[in-house]
Amino acid sequence: MELSRRRRAAARPVAPAALPALPAGCAPPGPTAPGGSDYTYRLPLAAYSYSDAEYAVIESAQQILARDCMKGFGLSCRPVRKSVSGVTSDRRYGISDMAVAARYGYHLPPQPPDPAPELGAEQREVLYGKKPAFRGKAVPDAGCLGSAVRKLAKPYAYPAGVTAASAVSAEGFRASTRDRGVEALFARWSARMKEKGYRYTSPLDPFRDPAFTDGRVSAGERRTATADMACKERTRLRESWLRAEAGIQRGMIRKRITVLRRLRDLHRRKVSAARRIVSGT
Repeated sequence: MELSRRRRAAARPVAPAALPALPAGCAPPGPTAPGGSDYTYRLPLAAYSYSDAEYAVIESAQQILARDCMKGFGLSCRPVRKSVSGVTSDRRYGISDMAVAARYGYHLPPQPPDPAPELGAEQREVLYGKKPAFRGKAVPDAGCLGSAVRKLAKPYAYPAGVTAASAVSAEGFRASTRDRGVEALFARWSARMKEKGYRYTSPLDPFRDPAFTDGRVSAGERRTATADMACKERTRLRESWLRAEAGIQRGMIRKRITVLRRLRDLHRRKVSAARRIVSGT
């Protein structure tokens, strides 16, 4: 059985989102990896986050650990090296790509499905922990997959660092929407949209319209989204908003610098451990 190669998820959420569910194959999920042009990963907090390539190494290492665990039960599991490829669409400041807006409106671009995993019933039981024991041997909690994720994560777990980073991301974003300069940007963007026949106060407002997030993409949604993008470009909203939030984040990071530096150090050590697993050293 071969571990399936996951394509990267497509969206940067406007607000913090829940963790993704486990995929159907052997490969464990990871947070959406950064792309070079993403606004989220141009912010100062990105220095304390994993890079795209680092996420791929960590996931590859988790697959190898899951494979080794499966061997202990007499079952095969052949991992694949994780790819850093995938389509991303950073939506921290609303939609951010004219071509995507013209085709998909406010919907996310569809992602190619993962290859259908070829898992036997026994493999699923052990990989995902469907039963407490297999052939008289206790199965780890959440199966070999869960065991692999925990084994690599536990030595580098730092809840205080994660809490600090999450606060900078979430609270900094909310503070940026109340920044006077950003509020002025919203007003200019809103005025441009009104000239085109649309009444929105904020670039985040269209995401609250179920017609633009549920069901199929309509022609009206495409027109609204392309008008949205045109008004963002005319007002230079995204770059200006990015600068405002970056300034807010820098102030918040200074107040948490000791905790965040430790988090960054633990990230680096985890990535080094993952590289050793992948290389077999």
